[in-house]
Amino acid sequence: MGQAFSYDVFLMDKIFLVISTLCFFGGFAYAVNGLRAGRHHDSRANLLVMGLGFAFLCATLYLRGQIHQRCPITSLHEVLIFLSWSMGLLYFILGKSFRLSLLGVFTAPLVLLFQLVALVGFFMEGTPAAIAKKTDQIDVWLELHASVSLVSFGALALAGVAGLMYLVQNRQLKRHQLKTLFYNLPPIQYLITAMFRLIAIGVMLLTIGTASAFFMRNVPAPIHQGLSMLTLLLYIILLVLYRRNRIGNIKLAQGAILLFSLPLLILMIL
Repeated sequence: MGQAFSYDVFLMDKIFLVISTLCFFGGFAYAVNGLRAGRHHDSRANLLVMGLGFAFLCATLYLRGQIHQRCPITSLHEVLIFLSWSMGLLYFILGKSFRLSLLGVFTAPLVLLFQLVALVGFFMEGTPAAIAKKTDQIDVWLELHASVSLVSFGALALAGVAGLMYLVQNRQLKRHQLKTLFYNLPPIQYLITAMFRLIAIGVMLLTIGTASAFFMRNVPAPIHQGLSMLTLLLYIILLVLYRRNRIGNIKLAQGAILLFSLPLLILMIL
């Protein structure tokens, strides 16, 4: 029974991830088509499709957790799924709060990229028994470090997305080329507020994640820990410089985009 269940889970997690990826692609394509036609608006159908994609992503993580009997962050492709999940979660929680209706359009390509890479990893991995053997004894501090750090990366990724939206809108304003996209973007002030708060959320969570690493049974490699601390320091400097009016909105947006390369680098050297 246990082995049959494992094989069922081993198959269903891939099916759920494929469905989730297709849902996010469908929602993205629908929104882009609406923008091109000059009629983008908050569609319940589009929100439902994106919501289904997120639900199947949750189901994928749940099934992977059944295989490992722990938080499913044991490989790069699982980490990418968890990162996609954290971005989706923050989008649904914060998107409406900041009137960032188009945040999904800008976020979806990044989520799609992460999930496509994860799908390749899923189909290249071994049998359920081989995967289960990779699971080490549970370390609570490791679980806290990894999960909280990944959610922080999700917040920082959305900050970068908001920064990109700001730069696009600012460029159209300066060039007096107010295209359809401009009229569907949220007010600039909402983007600035969202950017700052998302970076602040990311910094707070990353601080917890980085600190918890020192209590782990096996402390991360110096390069991993050093890069995490450098990332945290640079984001804090970005926030402080902005709060003290040493840099403007454009520099904040550019910093939010460029600095996200560091979390991506951390994921690559896992």
